[in-house]
Amino acid sequence: MADLSIGTPEQLRDPNYTPALHRAIPLGIQHVLAMFVSNVTPAIIVAGAAGFGFGSNSPDFPELLYLIQMSMLFAGVATLLQTVTIGPVGA
Repeated sequence: MADLSIGTPEQLRDPNYTPALHRAIPLGIQHVLAMFVSNVTPAIIVAGAAGFGFGSNSPDFPELLYLIQMSMLFAGVATLLQTVTIGPVGA
C-alpha cells in the first residue's frame, strides 16, 4: 500500500517544512480553488440581492463582473498585507 502522508508528525509541526513537489502541487491547487469559491460567492450574492446578478437580464450586469474583480483584487492585497508585516498588521 502506498504511503499517502505528506510528512511525519514532527515535519508537519515544523513551520519551515515543505512537502515534496508531487504532493505540494495538488494541495496548492486545492487551496486556490477553495479560496476562489469562498471569495467570489459573496460578490455574487450581493449582486443578486441588488438585482443585477446572474439571470437578471439587467443592463447593470457588468457591475457584477466589477464586484467579482474587486473582491479578487482586495483578497490579493489583504494576502500581501498579511504576508509582509507592516507595523501591527500582518502575521
